[in-house]
Parts: sequence; structure tokens; C-alpha cells
Amino acid sequence: MTDVAKSTGTGLIAGIISCVLAILGILFLGTVFVPLAAVTALIGSIIAIKNKNIGGIGVNILAWVLTIIGLFTSPLLLGLIGLGSATGSM
Repeated sequence: MTDVAKSTGTGLIAGIISCVLAILGILFLGTVFVPLAAVTALIGSIIAIKNKNIGGIGVNILAWVLTIIGLFTSPLLLGLIGLGSATGSM
């Protein structure tokens, strides 16, 4: 296998997995899938930048955007990290 063939998929697979996890976090259980998406996107971003894979970097940027959307659409996750809105009487 040549160096070009080895470097084409580096970081791309992690980015795709992170996108799927972030979408699952948006649609279903954000407290589980959004942190997993963030960790996977971080690993994929590091690998893609290290190997200078433009496609992998692009997919990982999309994964970060979806992860941030998943963070803001999960009220339970926001409450766990202390950013949830307090519903008390004023």
C-alpha cells in the first residue's frame, strides 16, 4: 500500500462516526452520544490535521458543528454541566 492510499482515509472515518454520534445525540439521548461525538471529533481532527487530509478536516468540522448543535438541543446535558435555565419563581 502506498503512502497516498494510506493517508486518504485518515481522520475521515472518525469524522463520519462522530457525525453519526452527534446526529444520534440531537435526535435521541444527548447525554450519551454528544460527549462521545466530541471525543471522536477531537481524535479525528488531530489525525486529519497531522496527516494533512483536507477531506478528513472538512468532515471533522461538520462533526464539531453537529456536536455543538447537539449540546444546545439537549436540555438535560446543559443542566448537567450547569448551563441549564433555572426554572424558579422570581
